[in-house]
Amino acid sequence: MLPSVADPDTGKADPRRAIRAALLAEQSGFDGVYVGDHLLHPYPILESLVSLAAVAANTQRVIVGPCVLLVALREPLFLAKQLGTLDALAPGRLRVGVGVGGEYPGEFVTAGVPLSQRGTRTDLALNTLRKLMSEGVRSEGAVMQPLAPDVPFFVGGHSDRAIARAATTQGWIGYLLSPDSFARRHAKLKNLNQDPHFATGMLLPCHVEDSSDAARSASRAWSRMTDSRDMIPERFFMAGSPERIAERLQQYWELGCGEFIVGVAEQGSRYLDQVSQFAEEVLPLVRKFR
Repeated sequence: MLPSVADPDTGKADPRRAIRAALLAEQSGFDGVYVGDHLLHPYPILESLVSLAAVAANTQRVIVGPCVLLVALREPLFLAKQLGTLDALAPGRLRVGVGVGGEYPGEFVTAGVPLSQRGTRTDLALNTLRKLMSEGVRSEGAVMQPLAPDVPFFVGGHSDRAIARAATTQGWIGYLLSPDSFARRHAKLKNLNQDPHFATGMLLPCHVEDSSDAARSASRAWSRMTDSRDMIPERFFMAGSPERIAERLQQYWELGCGEFIVGVAEQGSRYLDQVSQFAEEVLPLVRKFR
């Protein structure tokens, strides 16, 4: 996950930092980079699709995409146009994560979207969006271009409704789930979608630090960034020595988790150092899972 939320040390959201992180991730062997998406947030946050355009223009190989895009807050026709343009900027590299949001109710209030309708609006928007990106629209001789019929979608969320929604796309990403909780949802998905190419994964907050306090430090940093009312339990963090983190990740892998989206808990001045350390010390261990 790229640092699109403000640096807690400066209070500023700097797009150059996100681009530097994307270049470092590409050079270090990561497969892709993602940005979060919010209209409003407790801290300054960059707009996701504009940020991805800059990232796509500055990289050559990595997958790029939102994780996850709050489609209920957007008009599908304009969004289809934006995503089609992103796909043209980075052919074959765009991958779109979709979610319902709700952790920050104010952004729905401000957008005039009833919070209780966000699930229904997400389903409608997702269906409309995929149709528009595949077929476009014609009106009085004008045609919407560019199209992007092959862009894969995946869904974030852990509710039964989110799992059912994900089964209609190309993949699912869980968040803040124990290995057992992941396994239960993975089993449901495999019953609903038996395509062998269907992807399942986890967004996992990580912090590389060979210390007994690593998980506590990570929990404090991540809870601060997300403005969580309660501290996020330490068990959800992949924290500690490289070997410890790889051991935790392997638990998910052996239960069918085929993708890991790394959320660096340290979003301040040590962010890029954490990315480098994960790439140098953890990534080689993860590659051995295959």
